[in-house]
Amino acid sequence: MNYENSVILSGLLHHLSRKKDDKHFAFSIRHENVWTDGTTRKDFLNARAFAADVQEKLKSLAEGTPIKVKGSLRTSSGSGELFLAVSEVEVLDEKFELENSVKLTGYVHQVKAQAEGETGTGKYIRFAVRQETQDDQGHSRRDFIVVRVYDETLRGTLTTKNDGDPIEVEGTLRSSRGSGVNYVRCSAIK
Repeated sequence: MNYENSVILSGLLHHLSRKKDDKHFAFSIRHENVWTDGTTRKDFLNARAFAADVQEKLKSLAEGTPIKVKGSLRTSSGSGELFLAVSEVEVLDEKFELENSVKLTGYVHQVKAQAEGETGTGKYIRFAVRQETQDDQGHSRRDFIVVRVYDETLRGTLTTKNDGDPIEVEGTLRSSRGSGVNYVRCSAIK
């Protein structure tokens, strides 16, 4: 299967502490928008830049610089943490338009632990989109991209899917208000 895994995101650059031996530049993007209850929701979305030119550009920018990034979602091979692997970065002006879109294809991976949950915005079902690719050195790589499905109709659609079934997901990248864990908030399933 040829996987789709694309993310476009705009927000404010948030620098994270850096280790000397890192092969990537870790940062987050502060994405703020008005939430359903009228409050401002702040998501801190984990990102990493691997390409040297993208790293240098990000390092030269001040904290809070408005940026737009493009990339793909990956999971850390150690912790399983979801992050955005950034391939492009663009500096925006102060009156930038918020963007946050995720498109994924892969296979359904049913999450056995804490498959259901509830937040202030409602009940959800949690699953993962499994993608199997090769890294730059030709090694097999498996990503399990966590998705939360809040919409009742979409939850019903998901219950018709079995582990290993092909799936297409559209949504937005979010961070949990409690734990800060990043996930995809599903808006469409095909």
